Amino acid sequence: MKPAPVLQPFLAVILGMGLGLLLVLPTGENPFEAYRLWLTAGFGCVGSGGFCAIWTALQYATPMVLSGLAAMVAFRSGMISIGQFGQMVCGAGMTTFLVSTLPGEPWLRISLGLLGGIMAGGIWSAIPGALRAYLNINEVITTLIFNTLALAATGRVSFWRIPTEVRFTPLIPTTKLTVAFFVAVGTAVLTYLYLWRRGAGLEIRMAGQASLFTKFAGMNARWAVVRGMFISGGLAGLAGGLEVLAVHHRFVSSFSTIDQFDGIIVSLLGQLHPLGILFSSFLLGGLRLGSLNGLQLQTAVPRQLSNIIIGLMMILMVMPTIIQWLKVGTVKKGA
Repeated sequence: MKPAPVLQPFLAVILGMGLGLLLVLPTGENPFEAYRLWLTAGFGCVGSGGFCAIWTALQYATPMVLSGLAAMVAFRSGMISIGQFGQMVCGAGMTTFLVSTLPGEPWLRISLGLLGGIMAGGIWSAIPGALRAYLNINEVITTLIFNTLALAATGRVSFWRIPTEVRFTPLIPTTKLTVAFFVAVGTAVLTYLYLWRRGAGLEIRMAGQASLFTKFAGMNARWAVVRGMFISGGLAGLAGGLEVLAVHHRFVSSFSTIDQFDGIIVSLLGQLHPLGILFSSFLLGGLRLGSLNGLQLQTAVPRQLSNIIIGLMMILMVMPTIIQWLKVGTVKKGA
């Protein structure tokens, strides 16, 4: 019996973690003890000062939420975009440039800097979208190439630092959790309202799910794809801008709390829905933190093992779709 769509990500996580126990055995560590240290370092409250890793997990989750939303919007518009990293770099570069050079009050420079980051990421993503919509050039190739081009395009701000007066202040001492997390949550809510409660959002979803429907309904499917890719890149650009203002306080082209494809991972684990992305981002953020402070520092288990376990979760998550594709292919061959 096929699992309900809502239960599918939970089953993928549970089975992935279960299979991961077998992978810990060759290291000589007790798998259950290694898991206890891993999860405690990622989600627990330990130490005499009552330090809670949850706050740092939320900080890790912040860019994942936005990059996951970016991947989701691209998927919903029928595009397989793997360019969230390059769009984040563009957003970080433009935000760094604007807050460092514009005059005015700090709040105005922050607002204009983040707006510039959104525009930079959006334009960087819309170009591959237009190439696919109007010239049928594969977006996987172009977004991958644009990741590399983004590094070259932001070279001039490589060593710039964020002025002190526009840096975000931590909400909790000894952490880097800032208002950026609430910006990410609010953005998830706005993204949901736009895609599921607005006609323009319906066009984007229909362009990806039923392109013929958009044609006969009088919608401009090509423009909907370009618009969806612009929004996707804008979300990733916002993630990059928030990272430099809240965490790194300088321009970076390597976001230490997020891998290049984490946006795609949390998007799929979250069932391509903003609410699911919020939960999967928190889960992945805690697992990334725990692998660093738990597995790597307190056991002989390499932290790369956590990436393998996360990969298992992804494989299990998409397994029903793969099986369905194989069934369809078998039926076609039989016909």
